[in-house]
Amino acid sequence: MSATVQEMPQIRPMDAVVALYSEGEHALSEAIIASLSRAIFDGGQFKPAGLAKRAMAKFSYRVLKWTTTRRKDDAETYCGGAHHNPILERTGHPYARALLDSSREEHESLVEGGDPMNGPYMLISPEIRKASDAWDRIFMDSVQSRDVQLRFAWETQAAYEVVKGRLQKGGVVRVKALAAGTGLSTILVYDRLIRDGCDPARMIFEITDRDEASIAKARRILAKLESTRDRAPCAESAGGISAGIEDIFAESAEELASQPKYDVVTAVGILEYLQGFTCGTTEACFHLEQPEESATAPIFAAKLDAMTADSASLIVNTLRPDPSTRILELFGRRFDYRNRENLSALLATAHFRESRLVGSGNVYDIEIYEKAS
Repeated sequence: MSATVQEMPQIRPMDAVVALYSEGEHALSEAIIASLSRAIFDGGQFKPAGLAKRAMAKFSYRVLKWTTTRRKDDAETYCGGAHHNPILERTGHPYARALLDSSREEHESLVEGGDPMNGPYMLISPEIRKASDAWDRIFMDSVQSRDVQLRFAWETQAAYEVVKGRLQKGGVVRVKALAAGTGLSTILVYDRLIRDGCDPARMIFEITDRDEASIAKARRILAKLESTRDRAPCAESAGGISAGIEDIFAESAEELASQPKYDVVTAVGILEYLQGFTCGTTEACFHLEQPEESATAPIFAAKLDAMTADSASLIVNTLRPDPSTRILELFGRRFDYRNRENLSALLATAHFRESRLVGSGNVYDIEIYEKAS
């Protein structure tokens, strides 16, 4: 690496996110990736938030519930700012603004993969964590945010171990990251494998998302890093790493089945927005109307079955109800909750039957499933 975070001016989490996903800042982006990589692959164990933070999450939920209102907007066009909370607004923190606002009306029920929501990942870096202030830690190191860090670290470690194990057995390994947002986890895995000396011709990495802005951010990172720059595959069978727009729900299982099969698929942060095989939903908890959706968990499982090889590995997560996730629900987010039993029952329909727990937090578990037709 041409630089390290220590050689740069102190940088706070949100400033690091902006540097990563904007044009330029090549040296700083390299340094941030290097710091995250060291913390995830060479650092110590990651632990979920303890009792004190969990108690604070319950208290915070009650306070925010009392003080949050929904703004009335008679305008025909969506202008954001759907929710109002004087406490959060007073902080002026980007993460607070992301909770209160959504980029588009149709995204109001989702935790968007925008810059603020990538802030918790940055606290995995010891150097960036050291530079964070009190509000950074309150917003991006809370119970739910700490679990987001864990989920990210465990997903990255799991993908690295699975792909490297398959490379050691010989042949080409095809990897797909579904709805990966800005693709940071997948990029870290590829970067580490290249630095380990793995042959790029034997690795085909694809980052896909239906959101054009997220893919644009992934491409910016790929263009800035020494390990990924100019490594886009020049043919369907050529090794390399790429990011492209794709909505797998727009493709039929037959279309997916006719395409090359993937050996490793990561599908983290997707199932919590899909109906079916759940232990609870936001709508059921708050007695809200739950509309029928065309994209459901069973349909998604069928797509996974169609796109994966017979011995493929799948990396996925659970989501459990918790006061920290209830906080997000106060601001319009909607979730479909699954425990490990729900997840196993769902994925069994796609022939993913054997699983291994990678890590377990207060909110998320990360598991690796193996396909056996």
